[in-house]
Amino acid sequence: MTIGRLFLVLSIVLLVCFGNRDVIASVLVRLKSFDYFLSPLLILYLVSVLERVLNKFGLIKWIEDFLEAKQLTRLSYAAIPGFLGLIPSVGGAHFACSMFPSDAGKKLSSCRLAAINYFFRHFHVYSNPLIAGTVLACTITNTSLWVLVLNLFPLTVFTFISGWYFLIPRFLRSPETKRVCLINIDFRTGAILFLVLLETIFFFLSNLKIYSWLITVVATLAISFPRKMLSSMAPSKDNLFLLSEIAFILIFASVVNCLGISRILTDFICNGGVPLWLAFSLITVLLAFITGISQAYVAIIMPLVSTMSGDESTLVCWLLALGFYIQYLTPSHLCLVVCADFYKCSVLNLLKQVFFPATIAFLFWSILFFTIYL
Repeated sequence: MTIGRLFLVLSIVLLVCFGNRDVIASVLVRLKSFDYFLSPLLILYLVSVLERVLNKFGLIKWIEDFLEAKQLTRLSYAAIPGFLGLIPSVGGAHFACSMFPSDAGKKLSSCRLAAINYFFRHFHVYSNPLIAGTVLACTITNTSLWVLVLNLFPLTVFTFISGWYFLIPRFLRSPETKRVCLINIDFRTGAILFLVLLETIFFFLSNLKIYSWLITVVATLAISFPRKMLSSMAPSKDNLFLLSEIAFILIFASVVNCLGISRILTDFICNGGVPLWLAFSLITVLLAFITGISQAYVAIIMPLVSTMSGDESTLVCWLLALGFYIQYLTPSHLCLVVCADFYKCSVLNLLKQVFFPATIAFLFWSILFFTIYL
């Protein structure tokens, strides 16, 4: 049974055991929401379309050849998913997988490739000021975004070093010098690509939804290159399977939210007599593991933290770091499911690959953090 189908079965069991008409109605309303349910699926589909179009233009192969010719093969393993990890959506995970060095499969197992891609796509989330959960936490608690970034930046560095050491193999440089063939781009194609670049800059500066940018780019390419786009629009069996897996996970998160399970766990832990910082930490771990998204635990924990007297920035830094670490290791993380599916690796094997480097980095940072603030 796949991870998505497992979550679907759990959703059905929860609704049968604890649901009622009002809960089911709430779940359906949530699933009808474009931003919550349809948007991630649309983004993932449009990214797969762009991936196939870029393949037809030969751009992905050119990037791989360029990095290999410059003897940056090992660096490209971390740089490509790390850079594309700035795309704040599940579609960025699929795009990063498709941009990976094509000869990597000859040297590494599929699970190691999935682990490298997944790990380095997320190493910067700890101190990335563009992450929605980070911005939301700072807004709710009135914490300086730059203070948070500075405190969590060492964790980003530790995570990169740990992944570089434990995941990326030490390949010998090839004695052969590979020449990179230039892509033949005529004036018309160059003008269209420049227009796409301008559209990208506009949508980035305007802070509009990413699916709006993708729709605009796909429409531009469809008008300019109708044949290539038409042949790229049809989803493959793998695309349909992946979309179904993501949909099942979103259904599970909706059921958990509508049943109030998160609030029940929060009340139980907070009323259990444990120290407040430990209670907040336990709630963060549970919600991050169940949902796989930072907004879930931030929306519940940070309003409680904001009521505390004194400077709570230290606690905010700790809880965000803990939540991001748990997100690395939960099967409900959509990007993990995407990577596992792309490389035909089981979710459990992928988690085994990333557990040690992610944990080592987090432990080193935790020791440093508590040494400074305790």
